[in-house]
Amino acid sequence: MRSATAGVKRGSRAGSGDSGEYFASMTDLTLGLIFIFVIVLMGFALNLRQAEHRMTETRRELTETDLARRDLLRDLATTLQRVLPVTVDEDNGTLQLGGDILFPKGSADPYPEALPKLRSLGYALDRVLPCYAAAGDEPPPARCARGRKGRLDAVYIEGHTDTTPVRTPRFQNNWELSAARASETFAALVGAYPGLGMLKNDKGERLIGVSGYGEYRPVDPASSDDAKQKNRRIELRFMMVAPERADGDPVRNEIAAGRAP
Repeated sequence: MRSATAGVKRGSRAGSGDSGEYFASMTDLTLGLIFIFVIVLMGFALNLRQAEHRMTETRRELTETDLARRDLLRDLATTLQRVLPVTVDEDNGTLQLGGDILFPKGSADPYPEALPKLRSLGYALDRVLPCYAAAGDEPPPARCARGRKGRLDAVYIEGHTDTTPVRTPRFQNNWELSAARASETFAALVGAYPGLGMLKNDKGERLIGVSGYGEYRPVDPASSDDAKQKNRRIELRFMMVAPERADGDPVRNEIAAGRAP
């Protein structure tokens, strides 16, 4: 009996030792997991701060670009003041000329009295655009404000018609008429100020191009004569260079993608 009892006591002490070692192992494992969690949390916080900084910087650059386009449009409107009636849309970056002051209905041949108006527009563009674009190896003119943040990527001369169908020996549809009006406008501008045709963006591409949209981008969707008169127009659309961004920066990519026209 004495030996049996002793055996039981020894067995109890052995079991207590195993439990303590198990508890110590679990404590070490828990502390290790907490340490890993803290490291991961610190890394997440650091990445979040960097992302917030990049987002703030990108928004600042985009704001500066938008402000530069606004200044460009206002410079043009000021130069054309009391010379040529234009409508400026700062949000969409466009300058609009009523088509009826330039072309007869169904025609892409400018009115004779429209040519001085187009020369006035060419003069304004020739003064303002070189401040936002490259002109070969020539430095920006002395009249340009220093430290401008925005640069032009493209200027589109856009032709638009109303919904009245056009079918003539020269034009089979409104697409052709609108594109021809845009081309005639470009030719008149460059004919008066050849330097406009030489302007380039920062990639060395020609700055000014033409496009025709027919009746498919109306400013007034109504069918009244007044709405049709508004829709017959020439628009100049100014596209700025997007702020530079690293290809792997999802924050900048997302902001710039959401801002694309």
